[in-house]
Amino acid sequence: MNHSRFLFCSILWVTLIAPAAVAFPQGMGSQAALVQQSSIIFAGTVSQLGATSFADVPKSAQTIVVRVEFILKKPAAVSLKKGDNVTVEVKDPSAFRPGMEVTFYTDGWMFGAGVAVKELSHETTSSGGKPGRAGVNERAIGQIEEQISDQELKQRLASADFVVIAKVTEVRPWTVRDAASVPHRVTEHDPDWHDAVIKIESVLKGPKPKKNKLVVRFPQCNDVAWAHAPKFEKNQEGLFFLKKDEVSGAPVALLEGTEVNAYTCLRPGDWLPKSDAARVRSLLKTMRK
Repeated sequence: MNHSRFLFCSILWVTLIAPAAVAFPQGMGSQAALVQQSSIIFAGTVSQLGATSFADVPKSAQTIVVRVEFILKKPAAVSLKKGDNVTVEVKDPSAFRPGMEVTFYTDGWMFGAGVAVKELSHETTSSGGKPGRAGVNERAIGQIEEQISDQELKQRLASADFVVIAKVTEVRPWTVRDAASVPHRVTEHDPDWHDAVIKIESVLKGPKPKKNKLVVRFPQCNDVAWAHAPKFEKNQEGLFFLKKDEVSGAPVALLEGTEVNAYTCLRPGDWLPKSDAARVRSLLKTMRK
């Protein structure tokens, strides 16, 4: 393996894909931070110790298999449902035994024939209880995430070059006009770049584009390095928090025969459904006061 390329990819995932840390409102505490840091939160029953749920995951004393009872939080790109077996790399294997009901706060590790995650923290359920009810439940997570989201949205609004309400009119594989000029820096976790053309309905931040359209470059790959990044399909609508492309190596695209800047929308929360428009507009007003 080319270790320098692997290191670059690891740094890229941490800085661009992993959720950014924010300052939390007083009283939210460590649980809110844990909810934000976790990309996958689920409750389940420990079934095996020192084992894995699919062959691609390296087996060790720290890997356990957990049968999923229900999912509290996960990226849309990750396929996970009740009854699935998940590999969890735990911090302390001695804390678990078969039959234990546990809520796991985790980050993604490996995806393929199954799902493997790394434990950030866990909560055990008292005897006779149902997994996940011991600590934070789905409603509580939603409330915490909504509070966190206001803080994150303010940061995203401040740092974005464009914030627009738009509709995807076209999705196409990224075609490099001059491949020789683009450094091939990553061999592991190839993002499989695609370009989405979006038609602007409303500009919340930034100048109005001349063609009333922008090009959004995004990774189509669902590899662990890119699983959290928003994926786009034709006719998809929503709010886009966009920054000039500084990732692909060639930050331009063709739009109706004209070379234009390409933009990225890489972190969870950089795309939101249109139903969040009122809240975003309200936050913008408070920021402008």
